[in-house]
Amino acid sequence: MPTETLRFPALDGRLLAATIHSPDGPPRAVAVMFGALGVPQQFYGPFAAWLAARGVAVLRFDYRGCGDSRDLPLRRDPATLLDWARLDAAAAVDLASDLASERWGGAPVWAIGHSFGGQAIGLCPRGLDLAGAIVVAAGSGDLELFAPKVRRSLRLQFSVMVPLVGAVVGYIPGRLGLGEDLPRGVVRQWAQWAMTPDYVRGALGRDATHFHRIDAPMWFFDIADDTYAPAKPSAALRGWYTRARTSHRIITPAELGRTSVGHFGGFRVGVGEPLWQAMLTAITGDVAVRRDV
Repeated sequence: MPTETLRFPALDGRLLAATIHSPDGPPRAVAVMFGALGVPQQFYGPFAAWLAARGVAVLRFDYRGCGDSRDLPLRRDPATLLDWARLDAAAAVDLASDLASERWGGAPVWAIGHSFGGQAIGLCPRGLDLAGAIVVAAGSGDLELFAPKVRRSLRLQFSVMVPLVGAVVGYIPGRLGLGEDLPRGVVRQWAQWAMTPDYVRGALGRDATHFHRIDAPMWFFDIADDTYAPAKPSAALRGWYTRARTSHRIITPAELGRTSVGHFGGFRVGVGEPLWQAMLTAITGDVAVRRDV
């Protein structure tokens, strides 16, 4: 399938790197890939190519300070999580909408959010303009929703390690378990939200977010053995999208022919294809949406 690399401006003008995967013919839909924290867009390349081969155009991009969008020394990069959602993801949806209008006959624009990307859909002002959304392996980051052992470990990391390492090194190294090296403002804001009751809604105020305003159909796919987004945090995030017409499914490793899948396995070649088929089916409208009960 044809691919195109480009740079496009975020809402504040900062240039971001993106890749477009186009079907051979007119697409049935356009999907914008909202990636996970610390995960470069290349990780989603095989999944995007798979969708494009089946008639769904895909736009994947790197948030500022990450992957191919890294254009400043990390020590000087002022990026935050809110910038990723409000400025970067919003501009990506705008770009996808322009492409849909100019190239693809007004094809509907969807978002696919992995991990933080599932949160970003409700923080992004363009979330209100989407035809639909899919959320994979995502949850609230509120530490009180996690098991005590995990909560204690993360609280120590967020309250001691992140400030100390950020002050000494000037950024947060990926070897601390975050994937890529990240601007310290991104991880600092994540830590602040995580240690605030109700996570970002508690930190910013409910009306400063858009979770409760989105009314498009949404599919939520949880991974049964995901320790980053286990059941309670996932249910909390899902509950924020109060107006959306939602469908929820828990994917077990056995369904994917594996003994373990975890937080990232659903997007890996040779593992995630059954999940990819479920997402394709949701986007192309071959199944009805049901509301959670």
